[in-house]
Amino acid sequence: MTARAGFTVVEMLVAVGSSLTILAAVGGFARAERGMLDGERRRLRVAEADRRVLDMIAREIKGAGFAPVRGGFDGAADGLAVGGRDRIELRSDLHGATSADPPDGVLDVDSDERVGFVLNAARGLISESIGRQVLPLTLESAVPPAGLWFRYFDACGGEIVPAIGAELAADERSRVRSVTIGLIIRESGGGAIVGEVTSTLRNRQGLRCE
Repeated sequence: MTARAGFTVVEMLVAVGSSLTILAAVGGFARAERGMLDGERRRLRVAEADRRVLDMIAREIKGAGFAPVRGGFDGAADGLAVGGRDRIELRSDLHGATSADPPDGVLDVDSDERVGFVLNAARGLISESIGRQVLPLTLESAVPPAGLWFRYFDACGGEIVPAIGAELAADERSRVRSVTIGLIIRESGGGAIVGEVTSTLRNRQGLRCE
């Protein structure tokens, strides 16, 4: 009896079908893996944006009220100029008439001596104001309503809460020692990144609990 040479048509079809099934499975796995990696990259980018904005605001809060010389600007009183639930404005004596001049005790509200952060709920973005210039910090529709919040605390750790639709009064602002900033940024896939950080105003560190 002699052995058969080669494959039958049926055997070849079975082999090809098996190969195609394996290739399809491998391709499907690769696509799923690529989708997971892309999703993780997007999440990391959103997390990075969230942290970057929080760090920027926290840094400005920490330096609010910087006033190395005496003059018309009282850093201890005027460093926190506006304190709202979704808005804050900070002031410092950073320079003189030009940015190259040393601090002069006078606040120039049209320069980087006045910095603010606010949530535009209608557009879903956070903006930074530097003097009269306004710059977006997030993409439009990236931040949900109430996705940016500020919480104000005195030296005893007690929270000073602005009335709804209002801002802290001058006497309330003068008691603020630290501010907690919270931020939510949406992911394109429908999830969201939530971050929160607390910053103590440098010129309020001497406040003591009474």
